[in-house]
Amino acid sequence: MSAKSRLLIGASIILFLSLGGLFFAIQYWMPFMWFILVPALACLVAALYRDRAFYVNLLQMKTTKHGLNFGMLVVVSIIFLTALNFLAVKKNKTFDFSLASQYTLSAQTQNIISHLDKNIHLYFFYKEGAEGSELSKKAFGIMSKMYQDFSDKVKVEFIEMNSSPKMTEDFGATKGMGEAFVEYNGQKNRIESQFLGQQGQKFNEQEVSNAIIKVTRDKKKNIYIIEGHQERDFETEKNELGTYAFIQMLSKNSYSVKKMNFAQSSQVPQDADVVVILGPQGQFQKFEIESIKNYLSRGGSLFLTFDSKNNANMTDLLNRFGVRLQNKYIFNILNTQMGQVVNSGQPTVAVDYSSQSSITKVFSTNQTSVFVKPNAFELLSTPELVKVDVIVKTPKASVALLNIDSEKYEGQPASYNLGLEITGQLRKEAKPFKAVLFSDTDFLSNTVIFQNVNRDLALNAVSYLTGDADLISISPKEVNVTVSKMSPPEFEQFFKFIVVGVLFPVPLILLAISVGLWLKQRHA
Repeated sequence: MSAKSRLLIGASIILFLSLGGLFFAIQYWMPFMWFILVPALACLVAALYRDRAFYVNLLQMKTTKHGLNFGMLVVVSIIFLTALNFLAVKKNKTFDFSLASQYTLSAQTQNIISHLDKNIHLYFFYKEGAEGSELSKKAFGIMSKMYQDFSDKVKVEFIEMNSSPKMTEDFGATKGMGEAFVEYNGQKNRIESQFLGQQGQKFNEQEVSNAIIKVTRDKKKNIYIIEGHQERDFETEKNELGTYAFIQMLSKNSYSVKKMNFAQSSQVPQDADVVVILGPQGQFQKFEIESIKNYLSRGGSLFLTFDSKNNANMTDLLNRFGVRLQNKYIFNILNTQMGQVVNSGQPTVAVDYSSQSSITKVFSTNQTSVFVKPNAFELLSTPELVKVDVIVKTPKASVALLNIDSEKYEGQPASYNLGLEITGQLRKEAKPFKAVLFSDTDFLSNTVIFQNVNRDLALNAVSYLTGDADLISISPKEVNVTVSKMSPPEFEQFFKFIVVGVLFPVPLILLAISVGLWLKQRHA
């Protein structure tokens, strides 16, 4: 090979390496890369052409022919292994040998995924370095892989929130620990999870599949927001006391949000799945209360929050529920260096949740919901056809004040009811209704809803009220463990047999055989 050919080949190699490094760094083909690729190919072709006689003679040599045969065998092996890996990626198949089939999707989920006509995307948003984010990410990865293994239409992507602020904002992700969403045909919905403290979050198949159902259903659930009684502003983003963020969350969870004013229509629309009333300060008229009752008698659902000790002239409706809004403000007792104090400037924290309600059963006692100067509900004698469940309560170290400026409270500290779940019938011939009541509206405000579990509490309540009859219920799969129990004498015999009889002598025997063979070969 001539010196010029070596120079041309060296230049070609350098250009190819430069092109490869650029493409690896950019991850995208740019037009200027042609100015590197063309000279590299030209140098390689020129080097081969200059010493063409050398290469012809080289190919005619006997050793070269044998080398080429071996080279072809290597090339064929590489092509075979590449094709095998390609098929393994494109046609992935997982074999689940667990006794409970815990790594296999249920028949209901398989039926849902099989009927998808487009790709569906599962996104997991997280913040790098946030406590519990890696464990939550791993848990979601294990769950989402079951969906990927079943269908190539399921696409999974992990999004670092600081690296993708626009996408994070579009989905409304806020939890640094991690938050999962599903998107299909432009529709988005959050995937519910169970908080496990420092162990991150737990994702189960039922919640993932139900989120998929919500974004793939043809008809959205309709939520009507009542206005006309000085309710909280839900249309102004910058209003700190408004509920704009809450309403946007509903829209991003595949709900159709509409406004309603009784001055324009005296009856709740027939297509209303949930009616929402947020902290009214004006008084409801008698015909408006009757309209709400008629709606509930049709099997409707009501999401109602109060504020500032004002029941908005809903005494009759509350009596039908068997509850009363107390004329007091609820605060926690704080432990300070000067003793126990009550500070009306501090928010009120609730940590006691119902373990039976589908709204709050995912919360633990180390998860707090934050309220601002809430009132409390008093449970009266429950009507015959109505059931009232307390779903959110303050800790026992809480007190009630008649006035915000006062620090004196009456009676002993106690736990107060801040959230209720009410079901039943208003009359015998009526359909069953559902209602969720909160004694505070500030927990939904733009500045408070993102604190602790406030958002989860609100969205879980709405999800419960919408009914979602098409959602599925999947029984948890219990892991079957085969346990072999041995009495202490049996265990000691087993331990001696394995360690003393196998693990310890076998390496020594193999070492002795090796030394003997080496000595024999040495003196041969």
